[in-house]
Amino acid sequence: MSDTLQRFMPTYDHRVVHTIGIPAPREDVWAQMLAVTLAELPLPRLLMAIRTLPTRLRGGGSALTARSQPLAELFRADNRWVTLAQEPGHELVLGRVARFWQPVPTAPTNVRTAEDLTAFRESGFAKAVISHEIIPERTGSRLVTETRIQGTDPRVRRLFAVYWWLIRPGVGLIRRSALNAVARRCDHSV
Repeated sequence: MSDTLQRFMPTYDHRVVHTIGIPAPREDVWAQMLAVTLAELPLPRLLMAIRTLPTRLRGGGSALTARSQPLAELFRADNRWVTLAQEPGHELVLGRVARFWQPVPTAPTNVRTAEDLTAFRESGFAKAVISHEIIPERTGSRLVTETRIQGTDPRVRRLFAVYWWLIRPGVGLIRRSALNAVARRCDHSV
């Protein structure tokens, strides 16, 4: 469990963890993690395209449909995701506040920093934090992703529970695909 993630969201309603052992030093895993693109993730790319379809039909763009840019850059380009913490070679933590269950997720405009996200309490929203942590092991590194979600009120907790039940298999597929892509990149970079 990430100490940094614990600092940003010690209590949560939903949590999912995915992990993979990679026979490479953590600096290499870090570099390859930051370089993975949607082009390397065909099925997750399709799932993300489906999820962002309502936004695109309404004339909005989604950075998450670009194929050749690294995923890390796409999330940062999507101003709704905030970099909460970053320790190169070890951990990247991102966060977002939104009504994720809506076809076009609405987000407050006043969440731009880690402090904003931590202090956010307005009802009707859910907060999400995602950690990508690289832990050294005897045979290389372990890449761990952990997502935590917290609703700001009981109604949101109920709404998000239904949404989470529907999307969690896809979230798992996306994460496992991304972890495997990092492992493949590390294997090919040797």
